[in-house]
Amino acid sequence: MLKKIATLLLVAFSCLLCRAGGTNVYSMMSPMLSQFLATHSGASESLSNVLSEAFAGRSVQLFYFYTDDTNVARAYHYYPDESSVGIVIQENQPPSDQCISLIFEMLNSEGEKQYQAFFQEAQAGTISRTNFAIGILRQEFGVVEKMKVLLRQFKLGKTEMAESGYYKKFMACPDTFDGFLSYSQKLWANGSDRMTFYEQQYDHFREEQQRP
Repeated sequence: MLKKIATLLLVAFSCLLCRAGGTNVYSMMSPMLSQFLATHSGASESLSNVLSEAFAGRSVQLFYFYTDDTNVARAYHYYPDESSVGIVIQENQPPSDQCISLIFEMLNSEGEKQYQAFFQEAQAGTISRTNFAIGILRQEFGVVEKMKVLLRQFKLGKTEMAESGYYKKFMACPDTFDGFLSYSQKLWANGSDRMTFYEQQYDHFREEQQRP
C-alpha cells in the first residue's frame, strides 16, 4: 500500500516538475534517485517545494557525470541563458547525496542575481576584496542553513546517514556565520579555504577589468 502511495506521489511530483520548469526533471533523474524519492516521502516533498520556489518562470535541466576523483566537485550549476538553469551531478554516489546535491544546487541557483551583482561590483571596483568574499559566503551560509532544515525532513535511516557524505557535512555545520567560516574548508571535498578562493576570484575580476 505504501509503495502504491509513493508511486502516486511521484506521478504527481513529475507533473509538478513539468509545470514549474517547463521540463520533466523526474525523467532526467537516475534510477537510484528515482527509487530513493519513491521510498523517502520527506525528501520528495522537500525537493518538490524547492523546485516550485526556485524555478517559477525558469526551466531546469539535469545532467550526470561519473568520476572517482574525490577532488572534483560532486555537483554544480550553470546558466545557459537568463531563463534556464543546468544542474550537473555525480551519478556514482549514494542516492541520498544525489538528492542533497540536487536540492542544494536548486537553492543556490536562486542567488544568481545577487551573485551577479557581486561580480559586477568586483569588476567596477566598488566593493572591497574582503567584502566581496564575505558577501558570497553569506549567500552560501544562507543556503546551508536552509539545507539543514530540509535534511531533517528526509528521515534517513542510520545506515543511510553513515553512507551519505553530504548529510554529515551539512548537519555538522555550525549555526553561526563565524562558525561557518571556520568550518567551510571542511564542508567542500577539496578542503579549500573558501575565503581565499573568493578573494582570488575578486583579483581575477579586477585583472580582467584592467586589461586593455
